Amino acid sequence: TAEDFRKHADGKIWFHTGDVAVMEKDGALRIIDRKKDLIKLAGGEFVALGKVEACLKQVQGIACVCVFAKSDMNYCVAIVSQPEKGWGSVGGRPDEAVLVADATKKLREVGLSRFEIPTKIKVDDTIWTPESGLVTASLKLQRNPLRAFYNQPGGLLEQMEYKF
Repeated sequence: TAEDFRKHADGKIWFHTGDVAVMEKDGALRIIDRKKDLIKLAGGEFVALGKVEACLKQVQGIACVCVFAKSDMNYCVAIVSQPEKGWGSVGGRPDEAVLVADATKKLREVGLSRFEIPTKIKVDDTIWTPESGLVTASLKLQRNPLRAFYNQPGGLLEQMEYKF
């Protein structure tokens, strides 16, 4: 659409795809992330939600996770949902306090920065399915529906003092 082709101050017109890319030494453009998954925190740091979620899935007890970040906060939070095959498929329902400690340890091991590590994690027994609208048919997160679902009064985001 017309809004995807923006004229910049230098007079050049650029096609905005919503991707984050790096220019390789040989001139090739390599896409490394999606812009909509990048959130700038209050301290100016950028959090790549998908990157943090991929790292969190390496933690015992986590198969389905969504990270939330807000530009007026200096940390992020996460919600872990019950896997489609049940908690038994990940070694049982994780304890939230243990999960925060295990996640912090693992994410430090893989080199994430302090601001990328969720300071609060809630565990939910809801199974995210395409029928619920919380994930796509290919089980990709639907961020806006997930935010709306957990942003209800008394919801998990409010319980973590992270209401949108």
